[in-house]
Amino acid sequence: MAMAWMGAAAIVLFWLARLFNWPDVLKGLPVGMLLVSLFILLRRKLRDEYIQRLWVAGTSFSFAVLVVAFLLAPALEGLIDGLRGAAKTRDWPDIATPLAMFAFFVGFLATWLRDRA
Repeated sequence: MAMAWMGAAAIVLFWLARLFNWPDVLKGLPVGMLLVSLFILLRRKLRDEYIQRLWVAGTSFSFAVLVVAFLLAPALEGLIDGLRGAAKTRDWPDIATPLAMFAFFVGFLATWLRDRA
């Protein structure tokens, strides 16, 4: 479970680095942490039924979040760009992957915390 918490911390670090425009080295560190934690969780998933169930919960939640985001993101992005009077840019593809990973860890940890109660 330490790898799940490491992944959640890496997501927070990723968004902080993106929000505060940290140097590229610090922007890449959370991505490496995510890849390591996902690899270890995946390796463990193949041997443990409980971790496999948590993995399925995380991937299902991530899929649902991405479907909703793909339906709503272009409209919200156009609305925000229109209200700001900004040029029409496509910022959505930049956050799709971090959003998917964030949703995975939210689903994974929420199921784990629900099972502990």
